[in-house]
Amino acid sequence: MKWLFLGWGLFVAILWVVALQGVPPAVKDGRLVLYWSTDPNPARAEQLKPFADANPDLLVLVEPVTIDKTIVQSSTGVGPDIIEIYSTDQMVTYIEAGVLLDLTPYATKMGFGPETTYPRLVGNLMYEGRQYRYPANAASQVLMYNKRLFAEAGVPEPEDGMLWEDFIERVKPLTIKRDDGRAYRQFALVMGKGFVRDLHLQFGARFFADNGTRCVLDSPESIAAMEFYRSLMVDHELLPTPAAAEALSAAGGWGFGEIRWFAAEKSACIWGSRWMMVIFRQYPELREHVGVALLPRMPDGVPASYSGTRGPCINARSPHRDEALRFLQYLASDEYAEVIAMSSDGLPPQASYSDDPARLLNPAFPWEDFQEKFVESMRVAEPVEVSPFVSSIIVDRIWTDALDNVQNGLKSPEEAMKEAARRINDRIQREIAERPDLRERYEAARAGR
Repeated sequence: MKWLFLGWGLFVAILWVVALQGVPPAVKDGRLVLYWSTDPNPARAEQLKPFADANPDLLVLVEPVTIDKTIVQSSTGVGPDIIEIYSTDQMVTYIEAGVLLDLTPYATKMGFGPETTYPRLVGNLMYEGRQYRYPANAASQVLMYNKRLFAEAGVPEPEDGMLWEDFIERVKPLTIKRDDGRAYRQFALVMGKGFVRDLHLQFGARFFADNGTRCVLDSPESIAAMEFYRSLMVDHELLPTPAAAEALSAAGGWGFGEIRWFAAEKSACIWGSRWMMVIFRQYPELREHVGVALLPRMPDGVPASYSGTRGPCINARSPHRDEALRFLQYLASDEYAEVIAMSSDGLPPQASYSDDPARLLNPAFPWEDFQEKFVESMRVAEPVEVSPFVSSIIVDRIWTDALDNVQNGLKSPEEAMKEAARRINDRIQREIAERPDLRERYEAARAGR
C-alpha cells in the first residue's frame, strides 16, 4: 500500500510538471489574456473583433481543443479560461471531472441565461437543473439538396416535412450506379453518423427512461428506427453502405467525408445544419444551387432532430472568472449575433435575433433565401438525452458500436440494440455499486423523488 501511494503521488507530480510547462502568459501588450480552447476556425478572428473593440483591456487568444489535456491542466489550475464544448456528452464529462464553473448564479443577471436562447436548446446547456455553458451558435438539422441535380434528373425538389415513404420514392432516381454497374457514382442522400440519432428520435425512441436509471435502446421504437436506417442503405439504396462508400473512395470523392462529398456533387441531398453553408460557400459551382427543406417525417410525426451547440464554458479554477463571464455576456449580444448570422456559422445564440429570418440573410449571398427553414427546424428539435448514472462517453461508444454492427451487417438491428441496452444498463449497475452517493441518487430517482 505504501508503494501504491508513492506511485500515485509521483504520477500526480508528473502531471503537475507537465501542466506547468504549458502555463501561458497572463498579460500581453498590456492586456489581460483570456485563453479560449476552441477549434482553429479562421472565423474566430472575425467573431472576436466586436468583443475586442468593446473590451480594450482584454485579449482573447485561441488555443486548440484537447479534452484530456484540458482536463488535466484545469485540474491543476493552469487550464484555459474559456472551454468550448461541442456536445452534451462532453459537457457532462467535464462536470464530473469538476472542471466547469456553475454559471447559474451569474447567467440571468448578466443577460446570458437560458431564457435568452431557443427553448429547444436549453437542455443542452443544463445538467441537473444548473447551467454550465452558453451557446456560441445553435443548430438543428434540415435537408439540404442540390437543385441542379434534381433538375437534371427531372425530379421535383423535396418539400418541407415530406412523409418518409414519399421522400424515398421521389429521390430514388438520384442514386446512380457507374457505367460498369459495379459501384455508385452518386447517392440520393448522405448522413453523418452523428445524425443517425435523429432517425431514432423521429420513431419516438429514447435512450433512457425512469429519470435516466434505465437504458431503453432495446425498445420496439429503437429497433424499428435502426431497421429503417438499414433499409435506407440496403433496400432503398438511398444511403451508402460502408462497402459502397469504400468503393467510391477508391474512385475519389469520399475521402473528405459527407460534407465534401455533397459539395463535390457525389450526393443529391445531405442531412445537415446551417453551419455547413460556411463550407458550401467555398464552392462557386455549388453555392447558388443549394436548396433547403425541413426533414422528412414519420406519419403523425414532425421533422424532428436533436439540437446542438458549440457552447463555451468557464474553467472553475480560472483566475480570470469575471473577465470570462464578460465573454459569455458578449455571446448574448446583438453584435455577436450579427457576426454569426452573416457567416452562417449556425444560428445566433439568442432566439430573439432569429424571430425575423430576414436578419439571417447575408446580402453577399442573396440566393440563400431559405433562412426560415433553419429557424423552423429548431422549433421541433429536442435536446440530447443524458443519464447521471453512466458516463456519456461510454454511452456514445456503445451506441457507435451498435451503429457499426448494423451498418456492416454484423448484427441485426434487434441484436445490436438489445446488446447496446444490456451493456449500458450493466454500466449503470456497476457505477451505482461502486459509488454509494450515486446509489442514493439512483434509488431516489427510481422512487420518483
